[in-house]
Amino acid sequence: MNNYLLNIKSFILRLKSWIFLLYKLLTLEGVIWLISLIYLATVSNNSEQHFTICPLSNLGFQHCPGCGLGRAVSMILQGDIIHSFDFHWLGIPALIIILYRIFQLIRNNFSIYFKPINKGVNHA
Repeated sequence: MNNYLLNIKSFILRLKSWIFLLYKLLTLEGVIWLISLIYLATVSNNSEQHFTICPLSNLGFQHCPGCGLGRAVSMILQGDIIHSFDFHWLGIPALIIILYRIFQLIRNNFSIYFKPINKGVNHA
């Protein structure tokens, strides 16, 4: 029983270190982007009526330039690329831009936190 608790403790400590490392690499912005993409990949788009926080849509305008973009990205992440164009035709470029931004954050922060160690190497 005691060995089992030690395994759980070591797993939790390892998980905390991985979460901290992920936060260092992504910063708050990257974590928000990543959580948003995970949410969009798991949400269902089957309902015709959906809740919106779009101010233009809530004011009664028929068309908003950004409405449907989240649902289009969600359809792409679920593998339904053809139907994503029904919601918004800029879904693919939006997903590419978000993924590129996450990659940028990881690349920039990786070079800050994990500088290579040169042990006696002379680059003359």
